[in-house]
Amino acid sequence: MTIAGAPNQSPPFRRANRRRNDLHAGSGEENAERWLLTYSDMITLLLVLFIVLFALSKVDQAKYREFKQSMTKAVLARTPHGTVTVPSQRSNNMTMMDRLVLLRHELTVALRAHGLLSDVTFSMTSAGLVEGLVADSTFFVSASAKLSSVGTAIVDVSAATLRNFPNAIEVAGYTDNRSISDGPFPNNWALSAARASTVVIRMTQVDGVNPRQVVLIGYGQYHPVAPNTTSAGRAENRRVNIVIKPTAKFGM
Repeated sequence: MTIAGAPNQSPPFRRANRRRNDLHAGSGEENAERWLLTYSDMITLLLVLFIVLFALSKVDQAKYREFKQSMTKAVLARTPHGTVTVPSQRSNNMTMMDRLVLLRHELTVALRAHGLLSDVTFSMTSAGLVEGLVADSTFFVSASAKLSSVGTAIVDVSAATLRNFPNAIEVAGYTDNRSISDGPFPNNWALSAARASTVVIRMTQVDGVNPRQVVLIGYGQYHPVAPNTTSAGRAENRRVNIVIKPTAKFGM
């Protein structure tokens, strides 16, 4: 029943339904806004990440160009003996790995100047710069820890370069897998350590390398670089590696 003159009013249940619909609509809009905010935050973070990566790559390229320029100047300043002169301020700015690259270059130049480069190998590993003293006729014959005259010359030339750097040096000796039946060495462990010791003694007592920079290790027969099934393979395994570490010397 409608009273004349009274304002037209909606039933209570219609007003309740309208309020619920308004609440649902507001909730949907709020959820949509939250999703957009999360998405925009993610895009912003990605943009910042790309900016940082780009900045880092530009810094690395700048360092590389600086090192390349210093190496070019060093090559031009090479002395008659094959060594390289690098300005002190450049050396102070070089990283550890940059110094190993420079050291490899100096070793290569010095050994080439003496006609000895073909008797060694160089490789850059996670342990550092590895100078490999290989070739059976050049270094160690079977069951022997004695360097040949060529091997001695290689150690002397290498040490003349290494003594100018503060890097720690690890000298590692190796053998083939033949057992030792007689001689001064009871087993391959002792023989491999004796081979490393021969090189270390020459480097420190004759060539002037700081003894505190050097350690020696004997690996025996257990780290071959070639199969021990042939005489050529066994000859390659009778060797010494001079490993120049990227860090400074072991002790003071």
